[in-house]
Amino acid sequence: MAGKTRVAKYQADRTNQKLYFCRLACKEAGSTTDKQIYQAHCETAIFHLYGAFLAFTQELGHFYSVNLTAPTLLDIERALSERTQVSPEVQRLQQLQQQGFIANIERAYQRSLHAVPPDTVIDEPTEADIDKPSDLIVNVVTLSNQWLPDEATIREWRLQLLELIDQLRSGMVEF
Repeated sequence: MAGKTRVAKYQADRTNQKLYFCRLACKEAGSTTDKQIYQAHCETAIFHLYGAFLAFTQELGHFYSVNLTAPTLLDIERALSERTQVSPEVQRLQQLQQQGFIANIERAYQRSLHAVPPDTVIDEPTEADIDKPSDLIVNVVTLSNQWLPDEATIREWRLQLLELIDQLRSGMVEF
């Protein structure tokens, strides 16, 4: 029992750490006037926020004794259904993952992974473009920040996730 509590505490610490890093990145974004640095901090905040969601998913996996390194909500649901168990935490997270602020976090995370959003059409470069020197960093920032949520939105998502995790943790009681 003591070993399980220590593992659960580590998992909770990891989730809390990711939420803290998200808060720091939002704070840094709010204190800069440089557009590129602002974007970098916002993307960092999104990465940590999504990381907090994944860490909490691992926390749930450990709570329900689902022995997977990187469990998804679906993995946990399947493992529990084999034991004829149901997790209200997983159900709530799945609802928000389909439509809710977690869906927005995941969408922002996925779009942060690509320099150009998937629905953007890029023309083939012409000979004039090939001969012309370009600043790749400026091009990436210009193309990709159109979809980037501002730090106020990211802060709101962080607070929503924090409140949700606190609510779900309060219902997770070991006997």
